[in-house]
Amino acid sequence: MMKKTLPSKRGGQEGGQPPGQPEKCGWIRKYCGRGIFRELWKNRFVILKTDQLYISEKEVKDEKKVPDKFDLTDYEKCEELRKSKSRSKKNHSKFTLVRNKQPGNTSPNLIFLALSPEEKESWVNALNTALGRAKNRVLDEVTTLTVALYMGASTRTSAKCRGNFTLYLTPCCTCPGSV
Repeated sequence: MMKKTLPSKRGGQEGGQPPGQPEKCGWIRKYCGRGIFRELWKNRFVILKTDQLYISEKEVKDEKKVPDKFDLTDYEKCEELRKSKSRSKKNHSKFTLVRNKQPGNTSPNLIFLALSPEEKESWVNALNTALGRAKNRVLDEVTTLTVALYMGASTRTSAKCRGNFTLYLTPCCTCPGSV
């Protein structure tokens, strides 16, 4: 038997939140496998915060207490799942988080069932925004590393780079060890 909660607890919070607040959280159903006669869906409390997705069996305020934590850098996209000829409301509210197909990535594909098509759209948009941010964070880290690798003989204010040019570094008062 499913637990019923007040409608005000369902749904999510979006954008404009302080940095410590989740971007979206709420109750949705998570696909947990197939039974003998039907698919098994379990209610889960999901928290989307920066580039992490937290999934719990009960509503929690502190993400540190959540057992299932998924790093969104391991995922490629979030998209809706719909069978073209189905009239079932269930099939209009399914969406999946598709993992990257990189070697060594052991993250599972996650399948969810929202309470309504509108809520599904809200989750898909929020997750795709967070996925874009996660990819940009990884790209920024790679770019920083690439610049560091291509720098040759450097001083505190300039760096000799490949291609016969010099990169001049301007001091920044917020960086530790700035000139």
